[in-house]
Amino acid sequence: MRIALLAASLLLLAACQGQESKTEQWEHLGGDWRGQRSLAQSEITAGDLDRLGLAFEFRDFMIRGRTHRGVEATPLMVDGTLYFSGPWGISYALDARTGEHRWTYDPDADGEAARNACCDAVNRGAVISGDRLFVAATDGQLAAVDRHSGEELWKVDTIYRHDWNYSSTGAPQVAGDLVVIGNSGGDMGSRGYVSAYDQASGELKWRFWIVPGDPEEEPDENPDVTAARATWPEDTDWSLGLGGNAWDAIAYDPETATVFVGTGNGGPHPAWLRSQSGEMTDQLYLSSIVALDAENGRVKWHYQTTPGDSWDYAATSPLIMAELEIGGETRSVIMQAPKNGFFYVLDRLTGELLEASPYTPVNWASHVDMETGRPVLTEDAIFRDAPKVIWPSMAGGHAWTPMAFSPKTGLTYLQVYDAPASYATVKAEFRPGSTLSGARNGFPPFEDPDLQRQFEAGPSQVIESRLKAWDPVSGTAKWTSEPLPFLSGGTLVIGDIVLQGSSDGFLTAYDAETGEVLRRIEIGTAILAAPMSYYLDGEQYVAILAGYAGPGAAFPPDSAAMKYENFERLVVLKLDGGEIPMPPPLANEVQQPMPEPIAASAQTMERGRSLYQTTCNRCHMLGGSRSNYPNLWNMAPGTIDAFEAIVGEGALVYGGMGDFSNVLSKPDIAALKAFIVNDTIEKRQEGQQAGAHYREASH
Repeated sequence: MRIALLAASLLLLAACQGQESKTEQWEHLGGDWRGQRSLAQSEITAGDLDRLGLAFEFRDFMIRGRTHRGVEATPLMVDGTLYFSGPWGISYALDARTGEHRWTYDPDADGEAARNACCDAVNRGAVISGDRLFVAATDGQLAAVDRHSGEELWKVDTIYRHDWNYSSTGAPQVAGDLVVIGNSGGDMGSRGYVSAYDQASGELKWRFWIVPGDPEEEPDENPDVTAARATWPEDTDWSLGLGGNAWDAIAYDPETATVFVGTGNGGPHPAWLRSQSGEMTDQLYLSSIVALDAENGRVKWHYQTTPGDSWDYAATSPLIMAELEIGGETRSVIMQAPKNGFFYVLDRLTGELLEASPYTPVNWASHVDMETGRPVLTEDAIFRDAPKVIWPSMAGGHAWTPMAFSPKTGLTYLQVYDAPASYATVKAEFRPGSTLSGARNGFPPFEDPDLQRQFEAGPSQVIESRLKAWDPVSGTAKWTSEPLPFLSGGTLVIGDIVLQGSSDGFLTAYDAETGEVLRRIEIGTAILAAPMSYYLDGEQYVAILAGYAGPGAAFPPDSAAMKYENFERLVVLKLDGGEIPMPPPLANEVQQPMPEPIAASAQTMERGRSLYQTTCNRCHMLGGSRSNYPNLWNMAPGTIDAFEAIVGEGALVYGGMGDFSNVLSKPDIAALKAFIVNDTIEKRQEGQQAGAHYREASH
């Protein structure tokens, strides 16, 4: 009897210990290899959302210079440790129960690379395979790190030409024994490609070229490049690089050993500026979903969402794999909502188009022809000879923010931008490293009467962001949220709840079926990333990275960055947690002394203004603003004195302010300085509407 009681006690103890050590890992950026960002079961329910509070937070990010940069990654949790990356590709490991710091890995990225990134030195995540963590630095260095110690195991340079403008902002992807990584730079002069490296050694195994190269410099790398070349004009200007960069959206299907790559837009943006003839052809593999054989990188199939792509409609939005019942048959699918405004469902084995419907107002195409798979262009699409107002804008209907899919509801939850923009061709010299993308864009309202008339006659007159629950089978929205701040984050499904952060600093919980707002939790820092969730010791946690990012536009008036100090944070919540601390209130900007005027002709001032708009404006907003970057219309006297050393000699390169002497001469730098200083004086004396200001901003 005593033996039986002892045995029963041991069994009970083992069961309790098993329950206490319950662990649901989050090993992939998308939760699982399908990228669905969904937990079928959740201890956190609608009834106890009011109990969700702080478990711990982490603020000890490495800051280079004085610029706080965006945080856009999703954390991972493996074996009780949280792993995540921040700006520059610096990675961190914390105890997932307590937040205790375990290690930091700094890849020591070259600060010069920040000038090659269109939209800040952000990083969208590290990935894990076995005992290795893989992360790409802003300068394109891919590193393998021991995930237990943070020790660097190997590091390779993934950039094949440093005279072009490459950077890395996206996450790598594990594919069997390989790790695959793309790059950024399609807007500023580069040739897009994706590289696969051996996980153990870092040896390059294959490279997929997204667009062909100059045939006079080197032969086609493989038959896939030759096939793509046939879709380009014969007189293409290969010296432009032509873009296509896969700066995000790489997925892997282990069941078929297939790597899926979402490719980027062309550079320059208008297709007619990529050749002497201006012929508009498909120009593969721009803005496409491409299925590659993981063994050798060769193309299995491809689907081009936007042939030719003249509108910056990159297909680099995250990819989701699922099994859906379509037409009475279960299909293995891959789904994407790229920037062009259509939601695509493809058979991931064959590439067959199964569904394509607009998820936001669209006027560049009337529809997607389901027989040919091609969009049917409208007369509103081509801005070759005259400016046009086009839906969606160059920001896209949906961009890089991750979306989630719930197998329970059958719905995909994605942030949607409902907004048009003006498009005008700019026939200027395309210089690598500049923003001379060949197109000028602006948001409504428009001073030009014709553009305003086009806007008022278009399919929508709103400029807003919403969360949509999208049915991928019917191609319709099940529900749509109330308007959100224009910049909002990715989504997570936990049970019957959808979680989404937004730039106003709130994490909002929605009912997954109805869209009812269940609770809004103030974090106090702008959220652009997607949340994730994990279990440890029977407790469920929700983790979210926060910190405002992007090109140099001013902090939006409804963003948390206009209320609180903006800096990088990881916030982790659990039931019955504590109060979430708010960042310090945003301090008033101290006005620097009025600068001394600089003698300059009207021609020099105009030269400075033009150079500023094409070289500086994507980080430091013309006319000054509160943003991530220093306000150059409020420079300290010491900064003015050091202007030439900063811009032309790289005095602040470690912090990300690059050396621009390769594109700006000394007279150019002098003209820039004169323009900024004299315009500052004019605005101080006559008000913000004086001096060089414009409403249709360059993009």
